[in-house]
Amino acid sequence: MKKFSNTYIFVYVSALVLLISVVLALVSIGLKPRREANQQAEKCQQILKAAGYPDVPRKKAIAMFDTLAEKDTLTDRETYHIRCADSTSGIVVHVQGKGLWGPIWGYVVLTDDRTTVKGVAFAHKSETPGLGAKISDDEFAKAFVGKILYDNSGNFTSVRVVKKGQESDIREENRVDAISGATITSKGVDKMMRNLKFKD
Repeated sequence: MKKFSNTYIFVYVSALVLLISVVLALVSIGLKPRREANQQAEKCQQILKAAGYPDVPRKKAIAMFDTLAEKDTLTDRETYHIRCADSTSGIVVHVQGKGLWGPIWGYVVLTDDRTTVKGVAFAHKSETPGLGAKISDDEFAKAFVGKILYDNSGNFTSVRVVKKGQESDIREENRVDAISGATITSKGVDKMMRNLKFKD
């Protein structure tokens, strides 16, 4: 059996690692346009869903979004003007935060006067199935529709995500029930919603 020197083994392994690294880098670069296109399509799907257009196929999402939405360049945050499914206009605001296991984010559609929620679509990277992952469920999203961002005195309160039966001083128009068993994720959504206020 032929024996190889330590130098030979080191050079061979190093060359093999370098070759694999180059191949992986080339594959990553080659797939980058497709990956970015998929990410953009998914983003458009989420925004359209929040605006009342459910189940838009990924292949059609970008083109449909381009015909219905326009980026707002007058603010430093990611916002869009969009024609909603009910034929009214709305303002889409991107929100992001932190859940139990990683990032959570979403798109909130507000009325033109920025006082009332018309729709939401939340997403996550790695929340627990059956618990925190429920933030992306339609049932949770529907609870936000029609909620008000201001109290009776005109003060910004946003839509608070709190445990049922707690925070009784928050009126019904300003609250949504937290997801049972997903306290940290619910708090993450609550914090995202509190960041909805625009600068005066």
